[in-house]
Amino acid sequence: MRPAPSLRIALLAVLLSGCAGQAVPSPSVAATGTPLRWKALLVAADDAEPVFDNGVDALRRSLLSFGVAPADIAVLKADARQPGAVATKANFDRAMTGLAGPAGTGCFVYLTSHGVEGRGLFAAADDAVIPPAYLARALDGACAGRPTVLVTSGCYSGIYTDTPALTTPDRIVLTAARADRPSFGCGTGDRFTYYDRCFLDSLQRGAAWTAIAADISGCVARRERAKDFQPSQPQSAFGRNVAGLTAF
Repeated sequence: MRPAPSLRIALLAVLLSGCAGQAVPSPSVAATGTPLRWKALLVAADDAEPVFDNGVDALRRSLLSFGVAPADIAVLKADARQPGAVATKANFDRAMTGLAGPAGTGCFVYLTSHGVEGRGLFAAADDAVIPPAYLARALDGACAGRPTVLVTSGCYSGIYTDTPALTTPDRIVLTAARADRPSFGCGTGDRFTYYDRCFLDSLQRGAAWTAIAADISGCVARRERAKDFQPSQPQSAFGRNVAGLTAF
């Protein structure tokens, strides 16, 4: 038997009151605020030392352990044997288009290399730098409106956090150093750069990116103090839409 009209109205009022003030969760984003799927591009843009290749290889293993699908991780290296895997602009452009995806897909881009003050990270295969404006256009084209984490690891890489076109509401940008400071760990006895090592040690699935960034900065500072190096002061910028984003 259907309830009387007055009872149906009362029931509807109870249901509506229970929903009042509750945000309807997006079907494309997990309850933690993390995208349901991540696509990643990892780039070792210089081969002058093995530290850059070591960094992206270790990071790829970490992402796989977090459940990121192998097909969703692209790797480019300055010394790659396969022409399509060399860290050139043409291959980077192609790999960036592969980051495109539906709502609920997050973008993760990690670049590690030497840096050129005032210009950006060095791309050895093209004997060129990677300008902030170019990265901004590439990310806008592939990842606009989707949660994005960009990491630039190298000397003077704070130029990327200092670029307004890169620090958009849906984007987190982490850099290894202030725009006027070098970073460290490229010696022949190093396995990873200081920043890459600290990033790998600090990265935890489900951790807030704000906490990860703080852990990285503390780790880098401790390593630099131990060697009496000038602090590189890693930088970070958190867009307002991703301030609470968690990792993978």
